Amino acid sequence: MHPINLLFTLVLLPSIASAWGSLGHRTVAYLASMYFSTPATIMTNHLLNGQDISEAALFPDKVRHMPQFAWSAAWHYIDARDDPPRYCGINMTRDCGQDESGGCVVTAIANHTLRVANDSLSRFDRGQSLRFMMHFFGDVHQPLHTEAEARGGNDYAVLFEGKATNLHSVWDTLIPNKLSLEANGGVSRCGRASDRDSDNRRDNANDNINDDNNGDSANIVQNDDEMLAAWSWALRLYNDNDNKEDECLNLDDPTQCALQWATEANTYVCSYVLAKDVHGQDLAVGEYYYDGAVTVVNDMVGKAGRRLAAWINFIAASDSISSSSSESKSGSDSGSGSGSGSSPPTDEIESLFLLQAQE
Repeated sequence: MHPINLLFTLVLLPSIASAWGSLGHRTVAYLASMYFSTPATIMTNHLLNGQDISEAALFPDKVRHMPQFAWSAAWHYIDARDDPPRYCGINMTRDCGQDESGGCVVTAIANHTLRVANDSLSRFDRGQSLRFMMHFFGDVHQPLHTEAEARGGNDYAVLFEGKATNLHSVWDTLIPNKLSLEANGGVSRCGRASDRDSDNRRDNANDNINDDNNGDSANIVQNDDEMLAAWSWALRLYNDNDNKEDECLNLDDPTQCALQWATEANTYVCSYVLAKDVHGQDLAVGEYYYDGAVTVVNDMVGKAGRRLAAWINFIAASDSISSSSSESKSGSDSGSGSGSGSSPPTDEIESLFLLQAQE
């Protein structure tokens, strides 16, 4: 199949549930970029071929249910078979599914970290692994992606703003979307150019704003407006951050850090997410559930972005591409560099991933 036809296949795919939804994953990626060192910026732009970093972070969810990428489906979570709210905890041997499904989000982060850091691999392979790695940093910080109970909340029926849904969707998408709408006055204009022009990191953003919406947090505008919403949220997290803790940086055994982060997210399952029985309740009600959930969401999305940045900065510090690019730059913007003319155009990257999987 021709790459452009495969691209159409991606575009026509229905939306699927994912950790934090696309808004959250975009926010994690944008927040990370705000902490990037110069070598990290050069390396990511090179490996992503200049693609918007938030768009690149969505790739694994676009393809996870396609036959060509069926092997990646189990990498988005780890099923802790604990007993919330009485006890929460992760056991890698018990919970990671290493026999039947080829691992979990913890081992996936470790695997793709080593591939991104391996500069003997092709730019194509490292770029694909970077997309997976960035996405899985978001997944591992979503509490219900570290829990087996009720299939991570998918079988846990609740309401949100009066509409029937499930607990997993509430945490993936509905809380982040409602949070974003409320932060921007209840409308979808989630960031003007003046809100996101810090260091010109997003000078390619589209400033067209869609004012025609009904305020329903489930209907947040997609694509450009969603990118603006994510940038606005990331900027708030960046400006509000006063965390000076050192992040886990163990590339000799990346599983150790990934397990630490998964365990932290899983702790929230007992302390808040499933701390009380909320079956059939409307979780958009502030004092009942929503207000506390927003605190958890901001905490974990913020940590995911900062940790992803520290991780990529650490990899890029010894990366041959970033080093050589830093030395050879001659007045061009590092954000626009995408390598030699022999590389495929940005808009064909995802299609080429599918083409590779079919070979």
